[in-house]
Amino acid sequence: MEQPVAAIRPLGAAILRLDPSGSCFTSTHLVFVRLCLEARTFRAAKAVLDKDVYEFPSSAKMLPNAQLPCSHHDTSSGFITDKSELSDIITYRDPLHYFLYGAMIYMALKEWRRAILFLEVVLTAPSKSTASQIQVEAYKKWVLANLLAYGEVPGSLPRTTNSQVAKNVRSLGKPYEALGIIFKEGISKEQDVRRLNAEDHNLSLVLQVLDAYRQFTIAKLESTYVALPLSEVGRRTSPNPDDHAETAQYIAGMINTGQINAAIEQTGDDPRSWVLRFATSLSSGPYSRTEQQQYEDLKRQVTKTAMLAEYVRETDRKLSLSKDYINWLKQKADSAISANSGEDSSMMANQLLVEDEDIMGEA
Repeated sequence: MEQPVAAIRPLGAAILRLDPSGSCFTSTHLVFVRLCLEARTFRAAKAVLDKDVYEFPSSAKMLPNAQLPCSHHDTSSGFITDKSELSDIITYRDPLHYFLYGAMIYMALKEWRRAILFLEVVLTAPSKSTASQIQVEAYKKWVLANLLAYGEVPGSLPRTTNSQVAKNVRSLGKPYEALGIIFKEGISKEQDVRRLNAEDHNLSLVLQVLDAYRQFTIAKLESTYVALPLSEVGRRTSPNPDDHAETAQYIAGMINTGQINAAIEQTGDDPRSWVLRFATSLSSGPYSRTEQQQYEDLKRQVTKTAMLAEYVRETDRKLSLSKDYINWLKQKADSAISANSGEDSSMMANQLLVEDEDIMGEA
């Protein structure tokens, strides 16, 4: 498409007009996110990406009311079906691409934790044998996103990851794991992170690791010190320890973005005399929140949890009505009957053996 920007707004509006919850994945989701990525309109994509996907278009055969879109439906997959023509056929790769592109958009917006969630969806996707190239790329970005969000790489992938997939992606992502080790031990030179192949198109993310290392080094001072002169902070973390103004500006940026719960005490015009003082609790400093703010946060979490529970119940109901699940129940029941029949036959044979022995004894 020559002008992808022109299609972004109508596509996003169509997705949410059709399904305000955005919970049912359709082929339009993938087209929309790809266009946002190509046009670099990252914030426009959030209207759809921020809606959690819970399901895929249902099979019309399983839904007796599928021919009546105006009927009541518990979820959007009740009217978005494989026969409704509201979505093209979904292939195995479509949701993988969607969540990978979505993660790339969140990383561009520096929303690392949401990006990690999307990447883990790709990594834990069902797989019969080896990892796909999409999963390998997701693993590389997963390592970088964890370094940028938490300052470390988890010791293992999510437990639901296929063991063969985990083995493959870790084997192909060795340079990125090495970056995690370098980050933990201390990055002293930019060349340490430039060793990764620029052909992976992750160089811009890799270079952000340099700045992230400095940020996490400053944040770790909070666990040791209550207050520290800016000159000392610069000596420990700044590439130019003598530039105290740059150190003060850098730390002020971290405070404004909520990366550290602290304040700069200015006792004069000379930044060398300024002191970085960390807040002693979450009830003070930039992280402090009023009771009303805490209540609103709790209310949002409760609403989100209740919505998730509703989707789980609906998924469980659909599973219990599926043909595969009913066949599995029948096979389980038949196996139980066969096992019981075998036990009954064995008990009868043992009883007959005992009776024969008694008769032999009386004779």
